[in-house]
Amino acid sequence: MPLEPNLTSKFREALKREIPVLIDHGILTEESRDKVAALYQLDNLGQESSGLLTAVLYTIGGLLIGGGVISFVAAHWDEISEGSKFALLFSLLLAFYLAGYWLRYRGGWPRIGHALIFCGCLIFGANIALLAQIYHLSGDWYGLFGIWAVGALLMAWAAQSWITGLLVIATSIIWFFGFANNHHERLATFYPLLLLLAMLPLAWLIRSPLLYSFTFLGFIFALPGLAFAQMQDGELALPALAAGGFLAWATGEFHRLSELRKEFSNPLVNLGIAALGCGAYFWSFDGIWSGHYSRGVNRFYWLIPAGCAVLAGGAALVFVSEKIDKFQRSYLIGVIIVFLLTSLAAVVGAKSQLLPVIITNLAALLLAAVCIAKGILEEHRLIFWAGSLFVTLLVISRFFEYESSLILKSVAFILCGVIVMIAGVAYERFLHRKAATAQ
Repeated sequence: MPLEPNLTSKFREALKREIPVLIDHGILTEESRDKVAALYQLDNLGQESSGLLTAVLYTIGGLLIGGGVISFVAAHWDEISEGSKFALLFSLLLAFYLAGYWLRYRGGWPRIGHALIFCGCLIFGANIALLAQIYHLSGDWYGLFGIWAVGALLMAWAAQSWITGLLVIATSIIWFFGFANNHHERLATFYPLLLLLAMLPLAWLIRSPLLYSFTFLGFIFALPGLAFAQMQDGELALPALAAGGFLAWATGEFHRLSELRKEFSNPLVNLGIAALGCGAYFWSFDGIWSGHYSRGVNRFYWLIPAGCAVLAGGAALVFVSEKIDKFQRSYLIGVIIVFLLTSLAAVVGAKSQLLPVIITNLAALLLAAVCIAKGILEEHRLIFWAGSLFVTLLVISRFFEYESSLILKSVAFILCGVIVMIAGVAYERFLHRKAATAQ
C-alpha cells in the first residue's frame, strides 16, 4: 500500500517556505518542484485558509439568522393555533434544509449551504422542545437531546458535515449523562462504542482531524462518566479515563508510525497524553482517596468499553511494532507504564489511602519525564516545556496540599526553580548547537 503524503497545513506551509531554499541548493529542480507542489497541494494553501475563515463566518452568520428566526416565532407564539405552529415549525426546518442543499450542491455556494444545513439541525432541536410544549408531551429531560442527536447524526452523514458531527457528539454526550444517571447504566454501557462506530467512519471519509479528535474526546469523557454513574465511586473513574486516553494516544501513534492519515496523529497523541496527565494529576491528591464505597461485581459494566479501548489500543501498537525504533520503544513503554500505574492506583485504593497517592504521583512524574525526554531528543520545545511545567504544577500542588515547614517548602521551591532554569538553559543551548552543526 503506497504511503500517504503529510497534508497537515503546518507541514505544507513549512514545506512551501523551504522549496526556494532547496532549489537554490540544487536539491530540487523546477520540474521536481512542480511535482512536489502537486503532491502536497501547495497551491491550495491560500484558498484553504481563506476558505476556513469564510466557513466560520458563514456558520456564525447562519447561527445568528437561525436565532433571529426562532426569536421571531417565539414572539408571536401565543397568537398562533396548534396546527399553524406545527406547520410553521416544519416549514421553517424544511426551508433551511432545502436552501442549504441547493446552495451547497447546485447553487455554487457550498459553504453557505453547509452553514444553513447546520442551522437546520439547530432548529430541529428547538422544534422538538416546542412540539413537546404544543402537545403537552412529558418525559425525561435528556430524551430531547437523544432525539436531537439521532436527527443530527442522519444529517451529518447525509451532508458529510464535520460541524454537524460535532453537534452529534455534544447532544449525545448530554443525553448519555442523563440516561446513565437515571438507572440505565446497563444500556448506557454501549454508548461509548456506538459513538466511535457512528462518528469515526464519517471523520475518516471527510478527512476531518477535528471531528476525529472530538469523537475520541467524547469517548474519553464517556468512560469515567459511565464508571461514576454505575458505582458512584470517583476512584474507578481514574482507570476508565486512563483507558480512553490510552486508546486516543495509541491510535495517534498508529497514524504517525504507519503514515496513514498522518494528519490525525498529533491531535490524538496530545489528547491521549493530556487525558493520562489529567487523570494522574487530579487523582494525586490525598482527599480523592479518603472515601470508599462497596463495589459489586455485577456493577462493572464500564469495563466492557474500557476493556475494548485497551485491546484496540494495544492492537494498534502491535500492528506498527516493526516501525518502532529504539527511542520510540522507550517512549511507548514509558507511556504504557503511566497507563498501568494509573489503573493500579484504583485497584489498591480499596485497601489503602496512601499507596494510590504515591502511585499516581509517580505516574505523573514519569509522564512529565517522558515528555521532557521526547522534547529533548526530537528537539520539540513545546513538549519539553509542557513536561517541565507539569513537574512545576505537581510541586506547587503538593506545597499547598500538605502541612509542612515553610523552610522546607522554600528550599524545595528554590531547588525546583533552579533545576527547571538549568534544564531550560541546557536545552536551549543544545538546540542552538544542533542548529549550528546543521549549518
